[in-house]
Amino acid sequence: MAQKAPALVFGTAGVAEFSDDQVQEIFGILDKHNVKQLDTARIYGSSEAVLGQYEAPKRYTISTKSVGFSPGSMGKQGVLDSITESFKNLNVEQVDIFYLHSPDPNTPIEETLSAIQEIYAAGKFKRFGLSNYRPDDVQKIYDIQAKANSVLPSVFQGNYSAVSRHIESDLFPLLHRLKMSFYAYSPIGGGFLVKDSKQLREQAYEGRFGKNSRIGDMYIKMYTKPSMLEALDQWAVIAKDAGITKASLAYRWIAYHSALKAENGDAIIIGASRPSQVEETCTYIEDGPLDSEIARRVNALWKQIEKDAPIDNWNSYAGIKASS
Repeated sequence: MAQKAPALVFGTAGVAEFSDDQVQEIFGILDKHNVKQLDTARIYGSSEAVLGQYEAPKRYTISTKSVGFSPGSMGKQGVLDSITESFKNLNVEQVDIFYLHSPDPNTPIEETLSAIQEIYAAGKFKRFGLSNYRPDDVQKIYDIQAKANSVLPSVFQGNYSAVSRHIESDLFPLLHRLKMSFYAYSPIGGGFLVKDSKQLREQAYEGRFGKNSRIGDMYIKMYTKPSMLEALDQWAVIAKDAGITKASLAYRWIAYHSALKAENGDAIIIGASRPSQVEETCTYIEDGPLDSEIARRVNALWKQIEKDAPIDNWNSYAGIKASS
């Protein structure tokens, strides 16, 4: 029997770019496919404000994240101010998951956690989440919270796709032991798995992989090493042989052939640059598992790229840049 697909969560980082009609169209598609959760963050521009404007919290379960990716931002007052601003924008009094978005090398984790406990005691979130932390840090945070009889982390949000699988061997066993769910972001490698290797080599893309993009340097350095581009060429061949799109191959692999388990409360965070992509993604996953030989060929790619593949946006780029 094929494994059950994990729940889908709609990532709203780019929602502010949509028109009124597009936002309503996306909501309709999410409802059609029974997607009940939205994911946002303090650093996602005006995403939270847009969700509040459209009263999304009345229709969906909302999770957000503290300010992150900025060393020194996660002191106690910084975290308290972050959730206050989030709640003001979302027009809510409680969210489902409140995440620490990234490590903060300039702030003792104990100080950050004191803010988390204060927020939790005030009833402002149901579940405590971590994102972009390494396994040792997850264990440390868990131990600190357990010793203090404080709220334990129960969800981890991390980078996971067919070309980013390091966490299967180090993080996942720990999460299972600690009974933490995993929410996968970038299931298509931030768009890498649907790109053309020639255009990536020539840096011909705009947007996320554009050399002039605000985040272009991060994605270019994380995903365009020679071994990764060679794997992307093979990816295109596998998709063609399967008679499906490259996006479908990525989403069906992570939904049915990865280490994610619906019974563990795991989920896949999907995004879109246009409403039709939301419909396409949901439909791809509803198409079910891949042919076993196609899945085997996808799995075989990992050994070719393992040494060059990224871990996540913090540990493979932002954290390195911040400390350099």
